[in-house]
Amino acid sequence: MAERRRQRERLYELLERTTQYYERYLWESQEAGPARDYLAERGLGEEVLRTYRVGYAPSAWDKVLLVTRRAGFSQDELIAAGLVIRSERSKGRVYDRFRRRIIFPLADMRGRVVGFGARAMATDEHGGAKYINSPESDIFHKGRILYGAHLARHAAAKAASVIVTEGYTDVIALHQAGLANAICIMGTSLTEDQVKELVRLAPRSVLAL
Repeated sequence: MAERRRQRERLYELLERTTQYYERYLWESQEAGPARDYLAERGLGEEVLRTYRVGYAPSAWDKVLLVTRRAGFSQDELIAAGLVIRSERSKGRVYDRFRRRIIFPLADMRGRVVGFGARAMATDEHGGAKYINSPESDIFHKGRILYGAHLARHAAAKAASVIVTEGYTDVIALHQAGLANAICIMGTSLTEDQVKELVRLAPRSVLAL
């Protein structure tokens, strides 16, 4: 039990470090310029984007891999956290799961990052799904997460209601407009676990899907 708890804490630390890296890359790198422009075109200001810790994953195949390995994390931990994928063609080599995408950290009710949602740029020419998420893991279960719930908790309690949306940017835009009691179900069907979380947030849920 103690060993499993230690492993989970290592994953939380790894995902926190990775979140900080993605945040810095969004605001400081030249490559992320189009992502900053896209977010600005959506009407989202820097302050609210920093509140939700939005970031950007570089296009390099091994940037996060190298950064986190230098910080002392093992390849097995990177795989367990869903940050890298093992190649079936290149003798089992691993590469970054998230590349050239806007990153939305997914946090639990305590504000700990447990995974990521990632959106391909509108001008992306490399194909692939528009949105991808971290895979299910020891600490990340998509059907239990409400995006932004840790930030919406106090506002939801005060308003006695929570606004349920589908997308990450819906939540961020509503928060920026003064409706800080917004969360999203990340485009999935509403699960029983998510309903339980909604009830804990507020007695009334307003669907804005």
